[in-house]
Amino acid sequence: MKISLLSKPYIIKVSSFLMAISFIISTPLVANAGLISSISGIFGGSQAQASSENDPASSVSNSQTVDLLETDSVNPDIKNAEPQVDPIIGQDGSFIYNEGLSEIDISSLNLEKSSISDQILIYIVKDGDTLSEIADAFNISTNTIRWENNISGQTISVGQKLNILPVTGVKHIVKKGDTVSKIADKYEAEAEDILIFNDISNGNALKQGDVIFVPNGIIKPAVSSTKKSSGSSSGKTVASNTKVQSGYYSRPVSGIITSPYGSRKGGFHPGVDIGNVRGTPVYAAASGVVVVSVGGCVEGKRSCGGGYGNHIDILHPNGTMTRYAHLSKVYVSVGQTVSQSQNIGALGNTGNPTGPHLHYEIINANGSKMRPPV
Repeated sequence: MKISLLSKPYIIKVSSFLMAISFIISTPLVANAGLISSISGIFGGSQAQASSENDPASSVSNSQTVDLLETDSVNPDIKNAEPQVDPIIGQDGSFIYNEGLSEIDISSLNLEKSSISDQILIYIVKDGDTLSEIADAFNISTNTIRWENNISGQTISVGQKLNILPVTGVKHIVKKGDTVSKIADKYEAEAEDILIFNDISNGNALKQGDVIFVPNGIIKPAVSSTKKSSGSSSGKTVASNTKVQSGYYSRPVSGIITSPYGSRKGGFHPGVDIGNVRGTPVYAAASGVVVVSVGGCVEGKRSCGGGYGNHIDILHPNGTMTRYAHLSKVYVSVGQTVSQSQNIGALGNTGNPTGPHLHYEIINANGSKMRPPV
């Protein structure tokens, strides 16, 4: 029996192939390229597909062909940006009681521990030291060093061992019959400061021989009757050790109190911190003469200005001195006379703070600090 030529398998394949070619030629070039793949599959899939570079359809952008966005191509300043917030309220850094000491490498100093109390350091004087420099380094008054070490003048010698108290004031060894109120009266200090600093819960529960510290306490000099009479006619107004003269000082800056004056357990904040935005005007609390003017400190330089950053000290006619610290701008110079409420600087964040604020102190002539009236 004769078999038709078209019925043979290879003839069928060739005929189908020619028909497909004719169809493709008549189809627009933008047709779906998958058709060729399908035809190739019919004939055993031995033909390689054209590369996408030669495929006109590859130039058509759609959800399948478009490149994914590169996240790294985003501006890194935008991608990594975080909101900057000035921590005005939480001024825990204000509780750094020894701001000067906090920036000192203790291992580099000639220090020993005292057998009297673990809160007392013993500093060994080296060549070139002065009392005032040592006092500044430990952020205490020179009188505190004098009283504790029985020094009457300014003279110290190389190798001399000096007891360094943890706070401006005096050390007291409890005697029979002592109470906190009696000790406070003796040294013209505040009983509350003694209680808090020494972590005393009951003011009458003192033990004989205990060592306690009296923040801002002073040892009053013995005054003869002749000196008393001559002093009374001098006409100079002298401030009390702890009590502020009513109306003498005005508030130096607007804002909120972020850290009050006074004792903490084992520490003492010698001023008051007032928080506000950078650049807020700072005014002289009372008239006087500028005795210290430190500028040039920038934010981040924590040891600049001894931890106070840009700061101003003004000496007043009543013998006290006011300090304005962590300023962003200083507008007055040493020797300049200023009047009360004169703009002397701008609030900032220089030195060793945790956020923009004014650290404001009132310092007595004997080096003790008063509670600022703000």
